[in-house]
Amino acid sequence: MRRWTAPSVIGWTLASVVVPGVAHFLAGRKRTGMIMMGTFGVLLIGAVIALINRNALAGLLLDPTWLAVITVLCVVGGLAWAGVVISSYIVLRPARLGKWGQLGTATVAGVLSVTVALPFGLAATTARTSDDAIGSVFKSSPSKPIDHKDPWRGRDRLNIALLGGDGAASRKGVSIRTDSINVVSIDVHTGNSVVLALPRELENAPFPPGSALAKRFPPPKNFSLPPGQGRGSADLLNGVWAYADMHPEVVGRSADRAPEAVKGTLGQILGLKIDYYMLVNMWGVAHLIDALGGVTINVERDVCYGVGRSDGGVVKAGTRTLDGNEALWYGRARDHPGSTCAGADNHTRMLRQQCVMSAMLKQLNPGNVLLKFNALAKAAKQTFLTDIPRDLLQDLVPLAQQVKGAKVAKVNFVPPAYNPAYPDYPRIRRAVKIAIARAGKVATPSPTSTTSSTPTTTRSPRQPAQQSDRLDTLDSSCVPAKAKT
Repeated sequence: MRRWTAPSVIGWTLASVVVPGVAHFLAGRKRTGMIMMGTFGVLLIGAVIALINRNALAGLLLDPTWLAVITVLCVVGGLAWAGVVISSYIVLRPARLGKWGQLGTATVAGVLSVTVALPFGLAATTARTSDDAIGSVFKSSPSKPIDHKDPWRGRDRLNIALLGGDGAASRKGVSIRTDSINVVSIDVHTGNSVVLALPRELENAPFPPGSALAKRFPPPKNFSLPPGQGRGSADLLNGVWAYADMHPEVVGRSADRAPEAVKGTLGQILGLKIDYYMLVNMWGVAHLIDALGGVTINVERDVCYGVGRSDGGVVKAGTRTLDGNEALWYGRARDHPGSTCAGADNHTRMLRQQCVMSAMLKQLNPGNVLLKFNALAKAAKQTFLTDIPRDLLQDLVPLAQQVKGAKVAKVNFVPPAYNPAYPDYPRIRRAVKIAIARAGKVATPSPTSTTSSTPTTTRSPRQPAQQSDRLDTLDSSCVPAKAKT
């Protein structure tokens, strides 16, 4: 039998990590070596197939059953790979080496077996952390199981409300203000999407006919509180969540009363059926950004924030990597008396908030996510609220991948084209239909969005000058070119 040297023992043990069985084959254990090589080949082919179909499989990897299977497989795989290393080392008969040769090769084999097992341990830990984070954000399956052959139930479009909420710890007991309000309408066949952005200060918001809120705030005034109860501040569009949350005697005591009220209101305004919502706590976003190590943005000019407060400051103009606090205030700052630099108005602030979210998404990459996964998962649990069922993720994730490569357009319902103090809701609904028609298939209007419930205003006969409805493409100029993917 061949006598191996210490370098050859180390070399062939290392080679067995890349091609399991090669050491056994060379050591005369040809049958064992061929079985190990064949098994490795089958696993390699499976990995290639999974990589080719990664978009279709991505959603399955969010299923709790699959995550449990992955956890077990990772543990078994790590132990098996470490066993391959040790077995390969043993069949090379290191006992025939001298004392120092045995010690050196054993040390290398031991370190190598631990090294190959570590990635599997990391993957198992990541799978468990993912399961915990996903389970804390997404609801359990609905009473009616999802048919994955037709998850959208025959509909051509999926409409999701994307909300940014002011959920700071200092505001406990006051509820959330939805200061950023967008609806993304997605063609489930092509991925072509339209983002519909509404200003937070939109007045006289309508509610679905027959709902408790519609009875409490009937047309033509709609959502309009009397003086002394928040007239002009608490009855804007961004106050619907808070009102429903704080008045269960009006809307009922369902745990979902606040988001359902917002979804119904947005459906009435836009003429769409809002399927789901995702609320991002803007203060939680700061934790996400810190977990990522900051976000790089082209700050167009100095932006003052927290004017008159001890934690106030300035986000300087230029290409900057902002930490969570700076990015949060860059998106939230607006003009105040005493400002030494511009914070801008609510509509510019909307664009900056969209810029921060766009920059975050573009700067996410697999390396960042893997290296900082636990911190991101912990921050995510503090950041997101949604009614998207977990079972739908295996269909929604591939659709999101499709959206990334499709056409995305945007309509901002802001001045001067649209006056939030005197909203022309029929015109807004017409603009939505036009935008969706341009993007692809026309959405089916919500059954509750009828002309009989068209809201009007009693505040003033004045209406803003009618301007052409504009369909914009998403602008990511705030994201430096080197950060784009």
